[in-house]
Amino acid sequence: MSLEDSNFENILDSSEKPEIFDEPKNLNTKTCTEFPNDAYKDLMLLVTKYKINNKGGNEIIRFFNKHSNLTESPLPKNIEQGRVFMNNMKFSNLEFSKVLITKYEDKDYFLYYQNLIQCIKNILTVPDITQNFALSYKNYEYNRENATTTDTLGKSQLHPIYITLGNIPIWCRNKQDAKQLLGYLPILEAANKDLVHDTFHKSLRHLLEPIILLKDGIDLFINNENTWFYPRVSTIIADWPEAASFCLVYKSSNSNLSCHSCLVKRENLANIDLSVNDVILRTHDEMRKHFENDTQRSVCIESVHNFFWDLPNINIYLATVPDRMHHLDLGLFRYQIIFTCPIKSNCTFFVQVLYNFVQNMYGICSGVYFMMTFYIYLLRELYRIRLNLYRI
Repeated sequence: MSLEDSNFENILDSSEKPEIFDEPKNLNTKTCTEFPNDAYKDLMLLVTKYKINNKGGNEIIRFFNKHSNLTESPLPKNIEQGRVFMNNMKFSNLEFSKVLITKYEDKDYFLYYQNLIQCIKNILTVPDITQNFALSYKNYEYNRENATTTDTLGKSQLHPIYITLGNIPIWCRNKQDAKQLLGYLPILEAANKDLVHDTFHKSLRHLLEPIILLKDGIDLFINNENTWFYPRVSTIIADWPEAASFCLVYKSSNSNLSCHSCLVKRENLANIDLSVNDVILRTHDEMRKHFENDTQRSVCIESVHNFFWDLPNINIYLATVPDRMHHLDLGLFRYQIIFTCPIKSNCTFFVQVLYNFVQNMYGICSGVYFMMTFYIYLLRELYRIRLNLYRI
């Protein structure tokens, strides 16, 4: 977890007062750019990452002070003081702004965000990233996480959204420094779902405004020289319900057309015998036409204008992809393997080993990450052996 986004993590407040020290009357509210020491920093990051409440955090301080044998404790007197210190920290290259997105039932819903271009520049300050940077294109890849409660932002439910660059190789893109917290999307709690969807897409429009307004591209300093880029959104990684929010399709798995990217009926989604001609993909033009003709129910899309329809160089229905781990959680891994096995039919022995492994392991630990790793490894071996067979 990066220090910059720690201010907005879920912090569970405790109604009980600190047991170790009385809260000081006048807490130091001076704006700082760094923690007093590493121990102070590690404690607050620990409390934030694991959502430890004030009482639990104070017990950690008590334990440390008792067994450290230090004349002066490097830790805050209590967790509440540490939280106040973090709230007053300021980072020169990472400042959050807020904008009012909507007002519902006398409650204001704000979007907390950073400038998108500044986020990109922050990523490009990491030396290891620029050394492996591809200059042929520049893609913005979004990753939306589960909701979190943010006490420092008024105890509201918010969705964090992260950004990375498609120019960065995959092996490097998975590193922590290759991602940047872009902002927090407000979650509107309303029975009117159209208003909820409209609020979500208003937030997205505001986040993407810096690149929407870039008609002539942008110059970025890469590898000691200025390079011109034309930015665009390439991929949005989300789980299944979140993908439905981006595409504005029905979230229910019981809907007639439950896939966010195609118009295959629900009863045929598991049919691996479908031909390419049977799979009709969603497009901006077709979905917009149904929306304007008030026939959106026939294609299971919401009655809200999707602002991605107005963006060039992107098909939101194809750009939004579920996370592979979400596929494992849904139990789809077994079917993906079974579907893949016949394709590798020339390697009968290894296909049978792989199939038996999946059958045995599926009932033990379905959805475990190492299964996907093992799957990828075996497929590489299958390709290698198949190539050797053709060489003979």
